[in-house]
Formats: sequence, C-alpha cells, structure tokens
Amino acid sequence: MKFSHSIILNAVPEWLDKYVDYDRLKKIIYQAEQNRIDKQNLNARSQSRRAEEGTSEKKIIELDQQGSTSDEENTSSINSNNEYFLKELDVQFEKVTKFFATKEEEFFRDADELNAEFDTFNIPLPDETRQPLLENIPTQTALERLDSGLAGRRASLSKSLTKDSYTTVSSRGSHVSLHQPDSVNEFNHYYNFRVRCAATYIALTELKSYASTNKTAFDKILKKWDKVTGSDLRESYFAKIVNSTDVFSDENFAQIERILDHVLGMYAAVFTMGKKHNAEVELKMHMRDHIQFERTTVWKDLVGKERQTLDAHATTPQQGFRIPFINVFVSRKTITSIIGFLISIILFIILMCVDTMGQYEASKCLALLIFAALMWAFECIPLFATAFLIPLMVVPMKIVRDSDGNVLDATSAAKLVFSQMFNDTIMVLIGGFAIAAALSKHGIAKAFAATVLSKAGSRPRWVILVNMYLATFLCMWISNVATPVLCFSLAEPILRTLKPNSKVAPCLIMGIALASCIGGLASPISSPQNIITINLMDPNPGWGIWFAGAIPCAVITVLTTWVLLLIYFRPDRDTPHLNVIKSQGFSRPSFSQAWVCIVCLATIALWCAESAMNDFWGNNGVIAAIPFVLLFGTNMLNKSDLNNFLWSVVTLAQGGMALGYAVNSSGLLDVIGHRIASNVNNLPPISVIFIFGMLCLVFATFVSHTVAALIILPIVKQVGQHLPDPRPNLMVMVTGLVCSVAMGLPVSGFPNMNAIMLEDPTGKPYLSIKDFIFIGIPSSLLAAVITVCLGYGIISGVGY
Repeated sequence: MKFSHSIILNAVPEWLDKYVDYDRLKKIIYQAEQNRIDKQNLNARSQSRRAEEGTSEKKIIELDQQGSTSDEENTSSINSNNEYFLKELDVQFEKVTKFFATKEEEFFRDADELNAEFDTFNIPLPDETRQPLLENIPTQTALERLDSGLAGRRASLSKSLTKDSYTTVSSRGSHVSLHQPDSVNEFNHYYNFRVRCAATYIALTELKSYASTNKTAFDKILKKWDKVTGSDLRESYFAKIVNSTDVFSDENFAQIERILDHVLGMYAAVFTMGKKHNAEVELKMHMRDHIQFERTTVWKDLVGKERQTLDAHATTPQQGFRIPFINVFVSRKTITSIIGFLISIILFIILMCVDTMGQYEASKCLALLIFAALMWAFECIPLFATAFLIPLMVVPMKIVRDSDGNVLDATSAAKLVFSQMFNDTIMVLIGGFAIAAALSKHGIAKAFAATVLSKAGSRPRWVILVNMYLATFLCMWISNVATPVLCFSLAEPILRTLKPNSKVAPCLIMGIALASCIGGLASPISSPQNIITINLMDPNPGWGIWFAGAIPCAVITVLTTWVLLLIYFRPDRDTPHLNVIKSQGFSRPSFSQAWVCIVCLATIALWCAESAMNDFWGNNGVIAAIPFVLLFGTNMLNKSDLNNFLWSVVTLAQGGMALGYAVNSSGLLDVIGHRIASNVNNLPPISVIFIFGMLCLVFATFVSHTVAALIILPIVKQVGQHLPDPRPNLMVMVTGLVCSVAMGLPVSGFPNMNAIMLEDPTGKPYLSIKDFIFIGIPSSLLAAVITVCLGYGIISGVGY
C-alpha cells in the first residue's frame, strides 16, 4: 500500500488536515523530476544539433566552456529546488509541531486531572505494593461489576474477605471493582472515572501514533527527494531538525509511554484488582470500538457497498445457460430483462396503433406511460436510464401540445420538456443531498445518534424502539437512503455481542429498515416522492403543514410496527439485556460543525417559512441553493462529496417530470381524470383516497416509491379536481404519504434491500423473505390504513 494511502487510512479522522501533506510534497518532487528531465532533453537536443554542424577546434573549446557552464546551471538548479522544497518542508513541520504541542498540553492536563481524581479513591497503584488492594477493602462493601449496561446489584459479604471469595468473584468478569458504590453519586464517580480513563488512554495512544506517522512521513519524503534529485537532504534535515525536535525525540515517546502506563495502572487499581494485563485488554477493546465508531462514516459505508458490487471480489455464480455454437453465456437475469423488454415493446406498439382514449395525442401518451411503467417494473435497463429514455421518446412522438391544444413542433416541444426536467423540485432534492452529506461528513448525525442510543438502556424492546424512532428522525434530514447505513453501523456493537440465532438481531435490523421507510414521509426532503407531492400541490403546503400531517402518522405507525415486531420475534425471551452503545459525551463543537448546523437550521427555517416569504424567495428551489453554495463555498464539502450525491435519484426524478409534463400536455391526464371522477362521484373523499392509497401501496411495494408517485399522483390530482367537492391537495398529500409506507417486501425501497443483505459473522443472513412476508406486509397494510385515516383527518382540519 502506498504510504499516502496509509496515512489516510490510519489517521485520526478529525486530525487529517494536521498530518504532513504527503501528496503535495510528492507532487513537488515529481515536478522537480519533470523539470530536470525536460532540461536534460533540451541540452541533448542542443548538443545533437551542434554535432551535426561540425566540431572545429574552436567549437570544441566553446562546447567545453558551455559544458562547464551547464554543470554550474545544474548545481544552481538543484540548490534552487532544494531551497523551495525545504521551504515547503518547514511549513509542514511547523504545522505538525504546533498541533502536537497543543494536543500534548491538552492530553497531559487531562492525565493530571485524572491522577488527581484517582487520589480521591485512596487506592495505591499496583506497582507500589505486592497486594495493594487487599489491604484497603472496606469491611462493609462487596465486589461490584461496573459494566456499561448495568448499574450493579448489591450483595453482602462476610466482614473479612478470604482468598476463596476473592477468587470466586474475580472470575465473574474483567470489569470488577473492589469498592461497591453506596449511592448513585458514588457509582457515577466510578463510572465517570472509567470513561475518562478510556478516553485519556485512547487520546494519548492516538497522539503517539500521530507523532510516529509524521516522523515516518518526513523520513520517506526526504528519501524520495534525495533519490529523484540526487540531493543529500535526508541526512542533514532529518537528523538535525526532525530528530532533534521535542515532538519526535525518543524522550518524548518515552514520556507518553510512562503516562500511558500510569493511566493503565490507575485503571487496573480501581477496576481489575491490580491486574494490568486485564486492564490493557479492556482499554484496547475501548480503543477498537472508538476507532470503528469514529472511522466508519455513512459515505465510506456506501462507497464500500459500491466497491463490493463493482470492484474486485469473488464472483457469485449466476444461473443461466450457454448458447450452443456461439458459446455465449446468458444469465437468468438477462433472460428476464429481455422478456420484460419484449412485453413492454409489444404493448407499446399495440397501444400506438389503437385510439384508446378518443384523442390521438392522449392515446399515444398512454402507450408511452405504460411502456415506461413496465420498463421501470421489469428493470430491463437501469431505472435512471429508462428515465432519460422518456424525453428521447416524447419529442419525436409529437404528443406535446400548447394551451390551445395545437401540437408543437420538435424544437418548441424539446425546450418545454427540458425546462420541466430542472425546476425547483430538483433543486430542493440537490439541496437536501448537500445537507445530508454535511451532517454525515462532519460527524453531527453520528454524534447525535450515539448520544440518543446511549440513553436507551439495555432491555431489547426499548433499545429496538429507540433505534426505530432515531432512524425515523434522521430520515427527516439525511434521507432514508443514508439513514439505515448509519443506524446499522451504530448498532454493530449490539449485534456482535449477541449469541448465535438470537431473535434480537433480526428484530433490530428489520425495525431500523421499516422505520427508515416510514421516515420517508416525515419531512419534505426525506425522500423524492415527498418533493414530487409538494410540487403537485397548489398552493405549496410549506413545511409547517407537512409536519402537521406527516409527523403524527410517522409516530403512530412506528409504534404499531414496533408492536408487530415484538409479537413476531419476541426478542426479550432469549436475550434479557443488551450491550449499551457508549456515548462519546458532549464536547465543544468545532467551527465546521457549528457552521454546518447553522446553515442547515437556517435553511430548514426558511423552508418552513417559505409561504410567508414567497414574494422574496419565489419558491423552495431558490432557498435550496443556500446550503449548496455555503457548504461548498466554505469547503465544508468538496468535489468528492458532490460526486457521492445520489445522481441516479435526480435523473429518475427528472425523467418522471418529463413524463408527467407529457401526460398533462397531451390531454391524457384530463381524460383519465374525467373518466375516473365520473365513476366515483357518489363516493365520499376518504373512500376515493383509500382506493388510490391502496393502489399506490401495491404499486410502490413492487417498484420504486418515486416511480409510483410519478405515475399515480398526477392522476390523483386530476381526479380530485373533477370531484363534486374538489379537494386535489388533500388527495395528493395523503396518497403521497402512503407511498412511503409501502415496505412489505425486500425490494420495497433501499432500507429493506440493505437489511436483507446484512449477514452475521458466520455469513448467515439475519433476515429472510419469510420475515418480510409475515411482518413487512402486515406492517405496511396497517401503516397505510393509519396514514389514510389520520392524514385525512389532520390535513382536512388545516383547510385542505
């Protein structure tokens, strides 16, 4: 592995900018090498040209003089390059030493405070006496296991603690203290000391690693410079400057080791009966959890999944057959795609030849609508590719009409179609991606999630409920694509401590997945179907009305889903208590975290107040540009983060909007609306909403929620406008909310797909199709009924 990659992988994430900029220094070396080669080539061409002209005695003397001049120029060039490189080295060296000095002072101060707190226990260190702890055991106290999940149980021991009792209790586990807390405050004192010991040990270990990594970086980069340029800087700079400074001196490393050993001794004295080996094992476990927690981000997990699919990996055998004679293998998936495409194209050709709607343009648009729906359902080609197939077909099919009903020419139709493919809806989607990326990249979402989960306790049922509500809340701000990845990584400390075949693991994983689906309705930026819903409503409901209708539905449906999960899995039976996720505590936020929070909260506030500020901002799309500009403009996000946006979702939404415009412009929507409205005139609005809600639920269960919204919601709006009591906004919003609770099968949205792919350490999947059939489908149906009934009541109450 290249050393520059090693720095990135092993660096403390928050300190990454404070390490030696190894890539920049390498670029300087490569540039110097390129300049040297260019100069050599130039001299070689010059000498070759002079050789061709002949070499008289006078010219030979001139060439000798030019050769000596060239050597002087080379020496001067090397010295000039050395000076430039040394200047850059000094910049990096000063950055590293200043940062190290700041952190060293901070961590040493923490160690001093920890030592002062240790003195309050009146327990000698293990090295000070042979059996330091046995001499100080209070006669009225008992051994206590201070585990992170339990407050402890009191027991009574005899007045004198014998060797046998010592042996018996010490076998209970490594997290042991010889002093039982007599009150909650005393327990908190022990617990906080343990947490501070772990934090100080981790911080000092990371500081030591920081110094060692940067020292190696200076050594390697100087060696590379000398090798490329023929200089001799390594010996002079590294020996005289790097090794002589306090940061990289052997004395400094030894001092950090002494403090680490002292922290280890304090931890051993209080918690492991003076056994430093046990204390070291425990503290290294804390460090492993810390590293996994800090260095696993949502975007790294998503990229990892992409690499797992597309990069080098063991191939999964595909079912299919090999065509004889031409020796070509055809997989079952390819055959399914070809059959789906043939069905789609045959129906398209048939419908293009029949006037099904009584209007020529509307009939052709119906053929396009069914063709696109089937292509999306069969996934003959990727969903986003089908989305861009729509504008490719709309313009040549001559189905776009103006307000007077005249068919537009290709040039005018193309302009109108493409103008629909980038509007305020797309801008809100991109703005939402920017907010999600910033909250994830700067650790705000993870810190918030860990703090909440640390308060959930150890009972499986409550841990599962808290995880579900946390997933629902996070979906409001970082989308229901990124949320399950984050929540599954946070639940990893729980999953890895469960016994094989425990019912808690599948219950927890399915709970997070289903809650993430439900969270897709919670806010306007939770999922694309919500933005499509708002775009169809006139006037725009704003965030306030959306929250009023969506949040009660989300809260109640998560609760009912949780109850169904408990009935089906019964997680409390085999695992009464769980490992508790450790909170990282509240620390002072960095400038970048504070700035991201300010930008995100300000944007959300403006979105909520959009209807009151419509004359100034115009629509939500303009407001959505604020986080994009401020977060990228201040380097909170960079080009890599922009590349990680879910552009396939944006493309899918753009194709759906082009299809929606064609359906409306061709007159198909008006025809369908009139026909359906004439058949439901006698039904109350809630019955009509229930019919369309169930239709949308079934459709969204098998295809993308976004695709379902793109196809069905425009029809719902048109039907609502033609009812005797027109209520299009009510019908569109309630049906749009139902789209998100379609979660009955593994294919019903990314959270479910992610959940069914998770495996335990033995490679066995946590969930099966049977689990989704028995719990996903009932949960989805119950959630849809609750959403229709509750959503209808609340949204009607606010005037829609």
